[in-house]
Amino acid sequence: MARTEVIIDPVSRISGLLDISVEIENNVIVEARSGGMQFRGFEEMFRGRLPLDMPYLTARTCGICSTHHELASTLALEQALGVTPSVNGMVVRELANGFELLQNHIRQIFQFVFPDYVNIEGISPLQKTNPESGDYRLPRDINAKLANDYFASIPISRKAHTALAVLAGKAPHPHGIFVGGVTTNVTIKQFSEVKSILNEITDFVKDVLIPDVNIIASYYSEYYELGTSYRNFISEPLFAEDNFPVTYTVGGVMIDGQLSPLDVNFITENLRYSWFNAPNDTAVPAETPPAPDADKAGAYSWVTAPRYQGLPVEVGPLARMYISGVYTRGTAAMDRNVARALETQIICNVMQGLIEIMQLAPAVQRQWTIPQSARGIGIVAASRGILMHFLEIENGITKNYSLIPPSNWNMSPRDNNGVRGAAEEALVGTPIQDIRNPVEIGRIIRSFDPCLNCAAHVTSDRYSPLTIRII
Repeated sequence: MARTEVIIDPVSRISGLLDISVEIENNVIVEARSGGMQFRGFEEMFRGRLPLDMPYLTARTCGICSTHHELASTLALEQALGVTPSVNGMVVRELANGFELLQNHIRQIFQFVFPDYVNIEGISPLQKTNPESGDYRLPRDINAKLANDYFASIPISRKAHTALAVLAGKAPHPHGIFVGGVTTNVTIKQFSEVKSILNEITDFVKDVLIPDVNIIASYYSEYYELGTSYRNFISEPLFAEDNFPVTYTVGGVMIDGQLSPLDVNFITENLRYSWFNAPNDTAVPAETPPAPDADKAGAYSWVTAPRYQGLPVEVGPLARMYISGVYTRGTAAMDRNVARALETQIICNVMQGLIEIMQLAPAVQRQWTIPQSARGIGIVAASRGILMHFLEIENGITKNYSLIPPSNWNMSPRDNNGVRGAAEEALVGTPIQDIRNPVEIGRIIRSFDPCLNCAAHVTSDRYSPLTIRII
């Protein structure tokens, strides 16, 4: 039986440029390929810079999750400098990171996932009114309710960034998270504004977001079976400090159902199918970053292929929920959506506790001494999963700086052994009802909430360019 190739480039409603290519036989995906199509090269820009510049520079890696990057860079610096942050500074920046998580989760669920299941009219001139083809199953009154909630979520998501700016100076790319804690003073005005915003977000999540996601899950229940990947997970700690009144997860690694502590020494980046070169097509975090090679034969992605003990893993809300033991239903596309929704509610509850122990106090800062040589690792819970920053200082300047974002794990190409990445594996075996309108591909891919560095978010077949090539 002849195979049909479907290429979607770029995939819409994600952050960044993503090319998904699948081969379909007998209306089932038998092969899949995930390609990140944008080269950033930040690691090269970081080399030779003053280490204390790193939190501000790395925050520019991505405007979608800049707070996560700034916090990870700060943690790497603190480890390299041997600095322990102030307790209140740690609480404030955990709250700031929490608001970044809330802003991302709310936007992802409503703006990126909802249009896969809810027929939303009037989004923009790019949107097709009453598409002739599609798989919209919600009754008219329920669909109208969820469509209204789509628009209602926008100011709620924006308020999360407002609270982030109050705590960390600005959003995106905050400047208030730094070595030792934060550089922003906490006053009663800031406390009151942030608490009010958190209360509003908490109510919205409980009364709107959770019920809406449950509605979608009930009408599209087959997605509890579609989009299952390897069932290997990595989770970083999130809200796990001893002095926190409410905690979430201490993190860890789950391979074939067995839980163990995370050991970064087991992490390598495979490059056989990435446009990078390194000895044996393998890069080691914290060492010299691999060299870009846009002409590399056989490569199809600017995304590397991180592996843990040589195995592909999945990261993100589902991984955190599974490893924490909060969620155990399944590991398919709808499970990722539901886990993200439930995690949003958990984050709200934890942050409510953190606000109560946040002190009204000025920032505690000092002049920091940079060692001649040192190394540091910063690990942060980002919206899409574990974010890792690796810093090496030599002669008082940055010798090497590398990072592994969450989507490198989820959206990776094949590794050196030809083993697919998590999203590629999730697509294989998926039945496609209509090859010319393969909605299943988008639903599965967007359940991972891919972020491949800021780029196009919306496409339409009413406007060019858009490529869906069927061979």
